[in-house]
Parts: sequence; structure tokens; C-alpha cells
Amino acid sequence: MSPTEPLTCLRRRAVVMAMAVLLNGSLLLPAHAEAHATSRQPTTVSSDPHGPASTLTDPGRIRSLAAKAYRWGLPAEFVYRFSRYNYLATAPRNKLGGGRVAAAWNNNATNAGDASVVYLNAMLDLSGDPSRGRTRELVLTVPPSQDDYYVANLLDSFVNTVGSIGTRTTPSTTAQTYLVAGPTSEYAHRRKVTINGFTYRVMTMDTNLNWLLIRIRADTLVDPASPASARSVIDHVVAGFGLQSLRSFERSHHEPRYFEPGYTPTAEQKAAAQKWHNTPTRATTFFKQMGRSLRISPLPTRHTGLNGTPLKALPAWVIAQPGAKKIYRYPSYGQRKSLERFARLGLTERGFRVPSNWGEAQLEALQDGFELGQQRVARAATSVGVSSSTHYWSYLNDDIGSYPNSAAGYLMRAIVVLAGGSANLPEDAVYAQLNEYVDPDGVAEGLDGNNTYTLTFTPPVDGAPVPADGILPPMVTGPDGNPKGFWSIHAYATDASQAAAPFIPQASVLNTAYSDADLAVTAVDPVADTVTVTPSDWGPLVQSSPVLFGSTAGAYGLQPNTPYYVASVPTETTADGIVTSYTFQVSTTWQQEWEATEAHPVPIQGTGGEPGDVVPIDDPGDALDLTWGPVQPVSQLGSQQITSGRLATNSDGSVTIWIAPTLPDGAPMTNWLPTPSTAYNESVYGAAGTSMATSIRPMMRMYYPSPGSDTQPSILPPPSGASTTTYVLPQLAKVG
Repeated sequence: MSPTEPLTCLRRRAVVMAMAVLLNGSLLLPAHAEAHATSRQPTTVSSDPHGPASTLTDPGRIRSLAAKAYRWGLPAEFVYRFSRYNYLATAPRNKLGGGRVAAAWNNNATNAGDASVVYLNAMLDLSGDPSRGRTRELVLTVPPSQDDYYVANLLDSFVNTVGSIGTRTTPSTTAQTYLVAGPTSEYAHRRKVTINGFTYRVMTMDTNLNWLLIRIRADTLVDPASPASARSVIDHVVAGFGLQSLRSFERSHHEPRYFEPGYTPTAEQKAAAQKWHNTPTRATTFFKQMGRSLRISPLPTRHTGLNGTPLKALPAWVIAQPGAKKIYRYPSYGQRKSLERFARLGLTERGFRVPSNWGEAQLEALQDGFELGQQRVARAATSVGVSSSTHYWSYLNDDIGSYPNSAAGYLMRAIVVLAGGSANLPEDAVYAQLNEYVDPDGVAEGLDGNNTYTLTFTPPVDGAPVPADGILPPMVTGPDGNPKGFWSIHAYATDASQAAAPFIPQASVLNTAYSDADLAVTAVDPVADTVTVTPSDWGPLVQSSPVLFGSTAGAYGLQPNTPYYVASVPTETTADGIVTSYTFQVSTTWQQEWEATEAHPVPIQGTGGEPGDVVPIDDPGDALDLTWGPVQPVSQLGSQQITSGRLATNSDGSVTIWIAPTLPDGAPMTNWLPTPSTAYNESVYGAAGTSMATSIRPMMRMYYPSPGSDTQPSILPPPSGASTTTYVLPQLAKVG
């Protein structure tokens, strides 16, 4: 988005981007351009081959119908475009990507990154087209899910959830194998199938183009040796996922090809991916991409896959459509009449072609309708209301993740796509966020990282009336009483000008309560100002990695238990292919990239940036006695820290999370979420930091929440429909 974009459009973008976090918070998604007066594209008669003549030539009616076509077809255009982007930037077609690290301030792991999970992502093409890989079936191998929480979400080309595999739906103590079948596969009508003596669970998709998004619980704030740690999860759980063609799986005698992180796009691929990064601003380009999606991935028919199966016979991993009573229908089935309406615009299952009898007036109307559709969806995104009854938390807990084929359903899924790409089923996860602070008198103000806030969760009380107000989030628990999933709170830095925002703030390194300087420094070089260290079990060091040093650091010109940054590209020493040491310089600051043309810029999360001045290293001349360790930034806190026993409780058993720029007096450091502040920004960026924005957005994620109940607390709707929820998140309090 241009830095000269009008403020009104910035505000609208801010609302839509806030919805992106609420709905997805998943991975680095291509952005969605918005239509407004300053970016209006000139309309010219298309030079492409024209389609048949249309009975619709009235500009007013074209405008109205084009707005509806945008709303209806945005998911199909997005999945096609995101596939093209993903093949270049993340992983090739039908391959898993991601899985290297949990989200942090200095990586691009995700949009609105969740430091509580590791993500895997794949864009699937099951068309069988020879030019697109000839694949109609893929074999998905998943690890045991009973003790290690994950959810694998399978979405079709209209971002409807068709399948959900994992701890909630398919708990297992052994690895499981699924045959992910396209709609034209010979196995599409099966629920299980045995091929050459090997039995597969069949997950039939209703469209050719699909999206697999896997979230795996991981804790970055425990010892790396813990089975719950992100390092252990990456090594032992993420490594248990595999995705390959059926032909490959059969040729390997049913030995899975397990995921190995490491795909790195070339500079040419990164450049080529940019073509697919944004929604087109020209209506004709947008509808061509939508038409291409429909041509590759036609609408499901009444004969597709498991259509018509009694619900009671549906496998646990297949998700029933909204409003299902007795018979299963794929959620994207039943849209044919809607598509037929758009044939007069030149849009059919065969693609999009401008009608041959259209001229400049009709193309101008098509562009107007396209922009009108964008505006209507963006306005509708603002209607997710908040009130005192929710303590001003905003969230969606119903009719999302899978959508009815109605005007309301099409609008909601368009909002989801415009906001963030896709949404979980509420049964799998609910995201809630605070967009402002409202004082006891009802006066609202923006949330500012310069201020101190608290959230206090009280213990649940058996038999207490519902809705339960402010208790620890009600979650499905295991035999040990701990959540089978997890809940967590983040405090993001917001930036309305950046499509990838909100960001995990660099200030998260200020909390060192979960970090230990217990590894050996094996050498110091006061001439080169370098230290040489033994590797950490947390994984490789990179330039910008935050580190700290132990109690003897003062003798070497360093401050103990203080965050530093790896200032130079670390030099590795290896033996038999294993890194045995790193040598690097350090700096007290790391300047992230930021948009200098913005009046109030925000440091941008990612791998870019540069160090401050290199810290001089002293050598006291005695036997070397210095330790180091990686800083584990505290960007989230929640149930995993309660499970590990690290989150402090109050005398009454309640838990208070402090959201503040510095550790508040009397607050346990283990319960502190550091926030960006003017003072912190100035310490890093000098005078430029005084004008940097410090807005924040707290966000709660609840994975595997308690089922909806009329008598027990739950963030999900009760079966009776008497209310929208039986649990209210705690109210944010401002301190001072």
C-alpha cells in the first residue's frame, strides 16, 4: 500500500487486517489490494479474444452483478493465486513447506505469528492434469496425535473446511496414513481402501485445488530437552509428517517420505512470486484468475466423492456441512446456480472471457462493480461487534470455517479471504482480540505499548452459574488435567500499512525469565571482538539471534543477563557435518527494517535489518570463565507455561498476565509480556524511534476449546441457542 494512501482507506485496511489476525494468524499470505479513488485503473477495451455475446449490456446491471460475482468468487481466485505464489515462495506443488522454527520477531514464519505453534503448509493440485503433475491422489502420513497436539486443516478451493485431522477428531497413539483423493480419483467414493495389501483412510476433496494447513503445538519457553519444546517438536513431531504421491508411496513399499525443512526459493523465484502477491486491481485480470481457478477446479456435483452419505456413516476426519441434518453434502456443492448467473459477465466453468458485444461502457461498469464488491466486503468486515458483555473482546465462534451456500455465507467467506485467507472451525480454535481499551465509564482509547495493562484469570468454580466471567479458559483436558490443546495470549505491534502485520515485537527479548546462560564460551578474541561458543540445543544461530551471557560477563566487557544480538554472520566450525562451535560479534541493538516514508512507522518483523555498533570484547587474561545462552523471547504466555509450572499464580490461585513496556514493580518476570514503547524504540533507533508507532493488539487463541454447553463454561455457542457463549474472557485493566 502506498504511504500516500488516504487515512480513511488506512482505517478500513486496519479493520480488515485486524480481522486477519482474528480469523487466521497462520502464515505469510499474499496481500489483498483495495479499490479506491487514487488507485483506479484506466479502463480500455480488452485485447484478449472475446467470448460469446451477452444478453447483459446495461452498465447499471453489470455493475450490480459484478459486485456479487466478486463476493462469490473471491475464494476461488485467492486459492488459485495463493497456489501460484506458494509454489514459488514456500514449497513446490503437493509438497509441505515451513516447519523450521516457531514464529519470532526476526523471522517470517507467519502472518500474525503464533509463537505457540509450528506451521506446515501445502497447496494441493489433485486434477491429474499431465501439465500439473498428473496427481489425483496424495498420501498424507501423520504422527500420533493423542499426546502431541496438532490439527491438520484441509480446505477446498472455496476455503471451506472439508477435513480436520488431529488430536480432536482422530486421536491416535500410532502414525496414521490418509489417502487424500481428488474428486476424479477412482477412490473418491471410498472411506477406507486397501491397495496392494496396505489400508488407507480416504480423505476425498471436492475440488482439484486445495490447501493443507497444519498447526502443531510447541513451547519455546521450556528446556529444549523437554518433549513439549519447540526444538523437540520440530525434531520428533514435525518430522513425522509426510506428503507424497500415491505412486511414490507404493514404489517405496509403503515407506513414507517424511518432511525435511530446507526449501529455499531462489532470487528469481522470489521475484516471480511477487506477480501473485496482491489481488489484481483490474477487474478483467481478477475475473480471469477466478475463471482459471474454476477451469482447473470445477464445482463439485451431486456425484462427487461422499456426497449423499448418511451423516452417521461419515468418517471422523470428514467435516459435515453447515446445517447438516441427515445427509452429507460437500460444503461447496450447491453453487451451480450462482455461477450460472455470472455467465452474462463472461464467467463460466470454462473460464472468463469478455463478451464480444461489450464496449468501453460495459468494461467500465465491470470495473465499478468489482470495486463496489471490494468495498462492500470491507465494510461488512467491520460489523463484528464488541460490547461490555464480551469485555470488548472481538471473536467469531459460529458459522465460520465452513460456509452455507447463501448470500450471507458467501459474504462471510469473502470477509475471511480478504482478512487472512482461511479460518479454523470454531471446534478446533477460536481467536479473540482486543482492539481498544474501554475504561469503567465506557470511554474507549487505543491500546498503547507505553501503558501497563493486566489480564487476570481466576480459577473455575464447580457448579457456578454461566456465563462464567474471567476464569481460566475452559478447554478439553486430558487425564492429567492439562489442556489437550492450548491457550495463549500475544501482544502484537500493529501497523495498518503492512500486509503482513501485526508483528511480534522485538521488545519480547527483554524478558529473559525463560532464558539460561549455561553454555560454554570457548574463546574470546579482543582483536576481532568475537566470542566462540558451543552450540545450543535450540538450533542454529543466525545474524540477529538474541543471546545473553552469564554472571562473569563484566570481566569481558559485557553485561550479565542482558540481551545482545549476533552482529555478524556466525562462522561455523564443523566435524563430520555437525556444527561444533559458532564465532561471532555482538551488538547491544538490532535495527529492524522500517518504512522511512511513514509518519509513524513500525519495525517490520522479518529476517532483515542491521546491527548497531559492535561491542568491544575484553580478555582479562585469566582462564576463560564465561557462559552464554540463546534468549527465548517472551511473545506469548498461556496454558503451556502453567503446565510447565513457570507461570506464577496469585495467593487466591488466579493468574495475572502483565502487558507492559518494562517489568512492573512487584510483577513476576515469568508473567510479563513486553511491549514496544517510545523509550525502547529510541534506545534502538535514536531520534527516529521517538516517532515510531507503539500501538498494540492483545490476542487470545484457544485451540481445542470445551464443547458448547448450556450448563458448563465454553467459548462456543450453547446447544440451546439461548446465548452466544457461556464464557466471557477477563476484562483488560489499565494500571496507573
